[in-house]
Amino acid sequence: MSADIALIDSGVNAVHSHVGWIAGGVAFHPEPNGKVREDSDFHDSIGHGTAIAGVIRERAPQARIHALKIFHDTLQAPASLLIAALQWAIDGNMKLIHLSLGIEREKGGEGERLAELCRSAYERNLVVIAAARSPQDLVYPSSLDTVIGVYWDRSCDPAGLIYHADNPIEFGACGFPRELPGMPQEHNFRGNSFAAAHVTARAARLLEENPTAGVKWVRKRLIETATDA
Repeated sequence: MSADIALIDSGVNAVHSHVGWIAGGVAFHPEPNGKVREDSDFHDSIGHGTAIAGVIRERAPQARIHALKIFHDTLQAPASLLIAALQWAIDGNMKLIHLSLGIEREKGGEGERLAELCRSAYERNLVVIAAARSPQDLVYPSSLDTVIGVYWDRSCDPAGLIYHADNPIEFGACGFPRELPGMPQEHNFRGNSFAAAHVTARAARLLEENPTAGVKWVRKRLIETATDA
């Protein structure tokens, strides 16, 4: 069985050759009164979410990707949009939730709310995978024990995976997207969010074997295929 993946990012261009199709999506917008508005325009005007989807599609071609757009003009968004998108993914029973971002722990109430939502996902056997900046990073939600955290390890090729047993961020992976014809890789996107995407794709393939599994099982299987740091 193929996994439903909530991709919380800048939307997705579904007709891009690296993506091909997606299962659906939603966009989240901040309102002046502090509320969050939703609409159906999840088109990606930045390209980042599309590149993330391309990584996942290459490794997990049958995955049902849902584009949850919180980035609009830049790769920044209010924490309220992240929280709304994560709640949507949990309510929609998305088996995998990919986060290319995080917030600092000092955010107080927002950080606590994010931790609560990740705990809720964990208890429902929904797997949250989030990007971080290093094995020692304490950014939320990747450093939470209910989440699988991933950073860009420069020694990893696309097939590589590094495991850090005693660090808050457990896994290092390749930080490059798929190559684009005619564009040198050094001019393409790169970074920790793509490392997380490589692990999200691995998790999607693992969950095809065991669709009811949660974070503990996925983490264990990832460790079995990783090289110790």
